[in-house]
Amino acid sequence: IKDAEYQFRIVAQNDIGEGEPSPVSEPVVYKPSQPGEIEILSVFKDSITLEWERPECDGGKDIIGYWVEYRQSGETTWKKCHKERIKDRQFTMGGLLEATEYEFRVFAENETGISRPQIPCWCGLHPSPPCGLHWSSTLLKNSAVISWKPPEDDGGAFITNYVVEKREAKEGAEWQLVSSSISSTTCRIVNLTENAGYYFRVFAQNTFGMSEALEVSSVVVIKTPFEKPGQPTQPIVSAVTKESCVVSWRPPASDGGSKIRNYYLEKREKKQNKWIAVTTEEIHETVYSVMGLIEGLEYEFRVKCENLGGESEWSEVSQPIIPKSDVPIQAPHFKEEIRNLNVKYRGHATFVCKVTGHPKPVVKWFRQGKEIMPEGEKVKIQEFKGGYHQLVITDVTEDDATVYQVRATNQGGSVSGTASLDVEGKQCALLLQIGAFRINWRVRQTVCSKKNNPHPSPTFLNPILFELVFLYLKLFLVFLKAVDYSALIFLFYCSVPLPAIVPARIHLPKNLEGMGAVHALRGEVVSIKIPFSGKPDPVITWQKGQDLIDTNGHYQVIVTRSFTSLVFPNGVDRKDAGFYIVCAKNRFGIDQKTVELDVADVPDPPRGLKASEVSRDSVNLTWNAPANDGGSRVTHYTIEKRATTAERWIRNSEKYEISYHEGVATMYVKDISKSDDGTYRCKVSNDYGEDSSYAELFVKGVREVSDYYRCRTVKKVKRRVDTLRLLEKPPEFTLFSCDIDGEPTPTVTWIRASQAIVSSGRYQVTRTQYKSTFEISSVQSSDEGSYTVVVENSEGRQEAHFTLTVQKKRVPEKAITSPPRGCTLIPPSAKKHLNH
Repeated sequence: IKDAEYQFRIVAQNDIGEGEPSPVSEPVVYKPSQPGEIEILSVFKDSITLEWERPECDGGKDIIGYWVEYRQSGETTWKKCHKERIKDRQFTMGGLLEATEYEFRVFAENETGISRPQIPCWCGLHPSPPCGLHWSSTLLKNSAVISWKPPEDDGGAFITNYVVEKREAKEGAEWQLVSSSISSTTCRIVNLTENAGYYFRVFAQNTFGMSEALEVSSVVVIKTPFEKPGQPTQPIVSAVTKESCVVSWRPPASDGGSKIRNYYLEKREKKQNKWIAVTTEEIHETVYSVMGLIEGLEYEFRVKCENLGGESEWSEVSQPIIPKSDVPIQAPHFKEEIRNLNVKYRGHATFVCKVTGHPKPVVKWFRQGKEIMPEGEKVKIQEFKGGYHQLVITDVTEDDATVYQVRATNQGGSVSGTASLDVEGKQCALLLQIGAFRINWRVRQTVCSKKNNPHPSPTFLNPILFELVFLYLKLFLVFLKAVDYSALIFLFYCSVPLPAIVPARIHLPKNLEGMGAVHALRGEVVSIKIPFSGKPDPVITWQKGQDLIDTNGHYQVIVTRSFTSLVFPNGVDRKDAGFYIVCAKNRFGIDQKTVELDVADVPDPPRGLKASEVSRDSVNLTWNAPANDGGSRVTHYTIEKRATTAERWIRNSEKYEISYHEGVATMYVKDISKSDDGTYRCKVSNDYGEDSSYAELFVKGVREVSDYYRCRTVKKVKRRVDTLRLLEKPPEFTLFSCDIDGEPTPTVTWIRASQAIVSSGRYQVTRTQYKSTFEISSVQSSDEGSYTVVVENSEGRQEAHFTLTVQKKRVPEKAITSPPRGCTLIPPSAKKHLNH
């Protein structure tokens, strides 16, 4: 009988009779038994996957499905994980809370009913806490690095991740999650407050749950061990043109114990007394080309620098300059390049180059990427007529043997040259000492081998006598370093074979020799592979300017036995363009080569969009070429116009005549009227992309003015008064942005309607190291809807959702009238033919 409960017993019988019945069975309903053992396949920060065995007994009916229930540990109420029974014996539960412990149970069901539940055992499976938590002694002003050791007991399961939390050392502060997806035993905690105290703790997690927390024993105060740098020298302004100049300065006398990371350059109009940043981009060199000045105004400049300890004081203000005398710009070029030098010990080394360019380039010298300052009689920097520049190093020693670089800069760009300095005495003395050491070792071996020889050893093999001779030889070398020891070295090498000695050398590929460069497009993954040689194996370093390059989210440095590679795994952008120095160094030599990386990008916007010759029916628009063509010649300009009420840009048509000549483009607007009110866009493009500049035209109305004709009579006519205003951004746009951080460097995807958004038309997606932006220009009602931004790397994924609502403009209805009876409507183009 369905749903009735039964018990059973068994009686055995033979020829004599029946025996006693068996013990009574458990109460039985015609339902399946509980499912088999439950296994946890995987655990993530917000989900878990379970799998279980079939029930041993199906109750006489086929199993039609399973039910899974869950509850948080400590709760009494069970909740269903799904609304309909599932047929598979595997289930993934999502939407769980991070760092929270759950329990699950599974039921089997047949036509008769539902079984008893099967509950997994959680006891004893959590790992023990991590061990040995400590923090780095080198704290920065807004971050700290903590590390720990794995737990002694992993709970019988692999440690999947660690969870790190932070708490400010003040009353009422709560623990905040730093990260729950850390796979290593080290974590860098960012966005901390300088001079504030913090506590940190870490949990270990396996597939069954989290351990107890391991907390730092004392408060950690966030402060930098570095001091602020000194102020840079007073800027010097040169190469002044009608709209630009070159500003140069020298680094501070003290860097505060940390290398200079960035310079900040500001300008001001002397009468305005308001300082304005010259650029929002980072400045790593001590020279900068300032563009966009206005002819006739008087400008001053100041500069400051920054290291890990903070920002310096501002430098002294430069001497004022007035932009004038426009000249054609010619980029710097080496007529004569610096050459490698081989100088005798205590001799003089003179590097010479000849540089051309207009305006006159600013020339700076560098030693291993660090700018060289004149140093009394030891180092002199000189300039001569004809564009000749030279660096003189007197009384050279082994310490001066390295790689030197010269860089020339003006508004047209920058060019660099590299050469090495070798000192002869250094190598000879080194080889002598190696030879003497080998002979000393060989004689000692001979003496030791003859200890048990009954015949007496020769006198010259006596170890004490040899030590005295060798000491005399070393003193002799110290006092006579400048002597050519080639004959003595030859004697040593002939008598005692030495191991292979190969000075470190860099071997540039043929395509990078001379003026060669690595060419890439923005976003392209680039690998610069450079072979090298040397015995023993050289130490390889890469640097850009004064900054050494280490493997991080942006760079990857690879070194094998015979080559080194600098890789940009996330693709290059415009700021990666420039000169990179690769250096190989071992005990017997140092070599250094410079590699140029050229990154082609979208050109900058055109500059100085202006209106001129505004008349009754036309206006001329003029502008200058972009300051940076993005690495490719600008192929054409596109000029567009949009009226205030229009929703699309109007390109070349009969109404708009467009011409371009020698960097200046002109748009002639015919029959200008009130309908021409609106925003105009000049779009510049090349092989790699495009950019735009905007201006707004106002047609205010009419007023009476006087026109003078050849007959010297005066006639009153009506003229429109028109003005043009330059815009920094297109009107009616909206901008979304998100801050990003992570290791490895995460990817960022903007999504609408399940489709990834890419830069095209009115949509522009941009990305820097710590920020991503999504911009919609000329917002329309069709742009309404839900959007998602996804930040993801191999360690985890985060999403943010937002909704865009477009406010509808209310358009008043126009009054419509019919013409008076008996009259004719004349088109506007025919009005000029009417007398009344």
